[in-house]
This record gives sequence, structure tokens and C-alpha cells, in this order.
Amino acid sequence: MSAELYRQNIEKEKQINRKEFPMAYLALYREWRPRTFGEIIGQEHITRTLKNAVKAGRVGHAYLFCGTRGTGKTTTAKVLAKALNCSREEEAEPCNCCDSCVAITEGLSVDVIEIDAASNRGIDEIRDLREKVKFAPSGGRFRVYIIDEVHMLTNEAFNALLKTLEEPPRHVVFILATTEPHKVPLTILSRCQRFDFKRIVPADMIRRLKEVASGAHLEVEEEALRLIARAAEGGLRDALSILDQGAAFGGMKITAGDVHKILGTVRTEALAKMAGCLAAGDAGAALRLLNELAGEGKDLRLFAREMASYLRALLLDKISPGAAVEEAWEDEAGMSARAADFTEERLLYAVQVITAAEQEMKMSTLPGIVLELALVKACRNFDPGSIPALSARLSALEDKVSAALSGGALRPGDLAVPETRPAGGSLPAAGEEVRGSRPSRSKNPDAGLKKTMTEGQRQAPPGDGTVRTSRKPRPEEPDHKSTVPGEGTSGVTLKQVQESWSALLEVLKRERLPLYHNYAGVVPLAVKGRSLVVGFPGENELAREIAEQPENKMYLEALLGNSFGGKWQAVFKSYKGKPSFPEPKQNLREPLADVEKRFGGKEIVLKDEPVDKLF
Repeated sequence: MSAELYRQNIEKEKQINRKEFPMAYLALYREWRPRTFGEIIGQEHITRTLKNAVKAGRVGHAYLFCGTRGTGKTTTAKVLAKALNCSREEEAEPCNCCDSCVAITEGLSVDVIEIDAASNRGIDEIRDLREKVKFAPSGGRFRVYIIDEVHMLTNEAFNALLKTLEEPPRHVVFILATTEPHKVPLTILSRCQRFDFKRIVPADMIRRLKEVASGAHLEVEEEALRLIARAAEGGLRDALSILDQGAAFGGMKITAGDVHKILGTVRTEALAKMAGCLAAGDAGAALRLLNELAGEGKDLRLFAREMASYLRALLLDKISPGAAVEEAWEDEAGMSARAADFTEERLLYAVQVITAAEQEMKMSTLPGIVLELALVKACRNFDPGSIPALSARLSALEDKVSAALSGGALRPGDLAVPETRPAGGSLPAAGEEVRGSRPSRSKNPDAGLKKTMTEGQRQAPPGDGTVRTSRKPRPEEPDHKSTVPGEGTSGVTLKQVQESWSALLEVLKRERLPLYHNYAGVVPLAVKGRSLVVGFPGENELAREIAEQPENKMYLEALLGNSFGGKWQAVFKSYKGKPSFPEPKQNLREPLADVEKRFGGKEIVLKDEPVDKLF
């Protein structure tokens, strides 16, 4: 049968229905339901397999159709039933003209039985089915049972179905459809041929919507089609239902504004404008735009979800240009232009913030405040003075110093790092001692390098036979790695850490109060290089285990690096009783200096007991 004759038959059926039932209206998704395998959209991997099976006579006795709503599971089952019972046996496609095809299309065939498992889920219904499958088909070649939402059957019903499903009569074909295949027992899955229906991509959905709109004499804007396709989330039935609702709302012409009013969604222009505010860091403009949308009666939770999806599409386009076109937001040029206003890191941070806010809004009694705070945070991006940012700056500085010491001269400009001015005040003056969580940096970039040199490293004047020593004992030859800041010796003593410990705890209390309580009774025990041994009371093993968690340990190490510079390592130990700290040693260099001057020679330095065993 030609396509033109097929359309004429459909029009005749419509005219007959209008005469007999003048007030009856058939929804678009029912009126335009596919009647052949070729009309099914977006499931070529399934329709091709079924057509070949019908044509070759290799039809299975049980099929399992899986997929989300509106992807064509029941439609494909009915088309397969028509193909199996069509009078044109040599063709894979149903003719839709013979008595069997027409009866199945109109739902009048006694050889195709549809069962809703949600309302017929008990063992009694399955027992009744087992008795009926014995009867031969009345007019066709096969008796087809379509069980929709099969996962709703009880365990007893599944068990009763097993034997029949495994060895049904030769004239019976079972087609099971479900949206949740993980709830179907493995014993059922193993007896079926499984087909997974994909979500229909927006491009295919828009093409199908245009065909339906043309056949229904509807005029639909391109932007309205994109909105419908995006709102349907891969389900063509949902898209046709929205199109049907739009036709009832706007008459024969459907605009993007009509679709926004029906769905309660926000215009794409508003989403793009909000993205521009986030890119520019203009929190005031973002809050004003949010207030306007709230005044229009828009659902802020829905707006947050749409905003997160829009930013995600921008991130996809930023990472892989053109990848977000299938999201049906804008054309490729528009998405690329929006994404160019952001850096990849800023987009990633904005998506994380808005997504977290959307989740929090579901549980909050004040969702508007949650979204406002999220927008302000996304506009500010992140605090340049935060611990992760400072750690990154310190790491960059250490890399520059390491490269300079190993590769050549160090230019003063290489160590210049932009300062972060603390909120509510100015930078401390040069020479002031800062005991907070953030160290002051010397304005002289060479000062840190001069501190790494000791007087004992100066060369003696040539021609002098005596060995000259400095006022301080000559240190051992340092390892090459220890000259690099952030590795080896830090110059920080245990006493300095003890004096700054309370300031570190204050920062901890301000930023992470639960973790602050975990450090009750905790004291620094020893310092070696840039490693700190932190002592926990022996009776509080739980606190030590919490501190050793990677996230908490990295946070403390970042605090130490923020206060003393470099990359620090924290080691957690338990102690019993009251910890004792070594008293500062008395300086004996003054008496020995006179002896060295009179008699010459070198001082033999006795090393203290090492603290390596603590690390």
C-alpha cells in the first residue's frame, strides 16, 4: 500500500469517528502513534532486529522491553503483534489494512491481550493466564500477551509464571514491558530476549514534532519546539502531550511564551542573562533578576534546576565545543559565545554551587534565601584568601624558587605574588608580627633566601693557616633538597608552633567547628623539618582516627602551610599523662668562643637525642 493511500485511510477513519462521536477527541500521542516499525523514532537498533526476526521466522517466545516512559515500548509491542498476525506473511512490516491489523490497531483483537501488571499483580491472575494460553488463536497465527509494568508482579506471581514463560505453547509470544528492569527476577530475565529502549534525542524529537504539527495543521515556533523537547526529557509521548496542551492554550499557533506559561519554566534569555551576571561577578544584578522572576510567580526550585542544566550545557560546550547542541538550549554559536565568558574552573564551581543549592532547597522552608546565597557565592567564585587558594599560591612560589636554585639566577620579580587583602582591614605594616592563621610576607623577595644561608658557610680568607669559625656552630653539610622551601628544613621550631597553636585552633573553630571540638586536649609534640607530630590523649583514640581522615588531615596541613609556609606533613600520635616539652638550651657559645680564639681547633658538637622515632 502506498503512503498516500495509507493517509487517505487514516483520514476516513477520523471522519467516521467525528460523525459517530462528535464530542470525542483523540489525543495527539494516540492519534499519531506509529503503526509500522519504520515510524518508530530513535530505536533503530530494536526495530531492525525485530524486522529481521519476523522476516526470517526466528521470533522468540518471550521479549523484555526496558526503558523510560514514552520511548515506545508498548507501541513496539503492538507493531510486533501486528507483524506476527498480518495476512502478508512474507513482509516484515504490517500492512495495517487486513482484518487482523485493523483489529489490533483498534484494540478489538482477541489474539492480542494487554495486561496491566500494576492492577493484576497477584498469583490468581497468573494462574488464570496459564489456563488461557492453552487455547489456539482465533484468527491469526500467534496469540500475543503484552504485560505492561511487569516489575509490579509479586514474587509468587513471578514464580507461577516461570514454567509457562520458559516453555509456552508454540502459538504464544510474551512481551514484557517495564521501566525498572532491576526489579525483575533474574529467573525471568534469563528466559527473555532483552531490548533496552533509549531516550529519544532532542533532534529526532523535534523532527517528529514538526511532522505531527504539520499533519495537525499547527504552527509552532522553533524555540517552542526546543522547549518542548527539553521538557520531555527523552519521552516522545510527553512531548506530544505538551504539544497538545499548547494547541489548546494558544490555538493553532504555539509560541515559546505559551510553552513557558504552560510549563512554568523560565525564558532562555533570562537564563543566559543570569549566566552573564555570574560570569561578570555582578551579584547585585543576579539578585535583582532573581527578584523579578520571583515576582512573575516562577518556581524558584524549577529555576535552580534549569539554571544548573544551562550551566552544565555551557560547561560541556567549553570542554568539547558543539557537545551541548543536543541539549536543545541554543544553537552552537550562541552556546559557544556564552561559554567564552567563563573559565572552565569558574563554570565548574558555578555548576557545583547551583546544584547543591537545588538539592538544599528541597528540604528548606526558605528556598529563596538558599538560592540567593548560592548566586552570591557563584558570583564571588571563591575567596582568593581561602586555604586552597593560598596553598596553590604557595605551591607556585615554591616551584619558582626551586627552579631558580637548581637552574640559575633568581630574578626579584619571580617571587612576586599578588597579596590578598583581608576583609575589613589593611595589610600589616612591614616588620609586624602576625600570629593569625595567615603569615605576613616580606616585601624583599631575597630575604627568604638569605635566611637559608648561615655564617658557618662563609669561606676563610686565602693564605690563613688557621681554621676560622663563626659565632655559631658550623652545621652539617645540608642535603641539596633541604635548600628548597617546602622540602627539608623549615627553620620552624617546636616553640614557635606551640605559640601559634592557639591561633590555629581559632581559625579551626571559625571555619570547621565540629573538627575544632575534635582537637580538645591536643598538643604539638615535635617538629622535624616541615613535619609536625600532633599528640592526642591516649584515652581519645576516636579523635585521632577522625583527624587522620584524608580531608581533615589535608585541612590541618594547609593551615600549617598557611601559617609557616611550605608544604607540611602532619603525623598523629597518642600520648599518656601530661606531655612535657624540652626546656630551651643555655647558649654556651660565649665561653667557648674565647677558648677557640686562644688555642684554635674546632668544637665537637654532641647531637641531641633525635626525634625521628616519632615520625
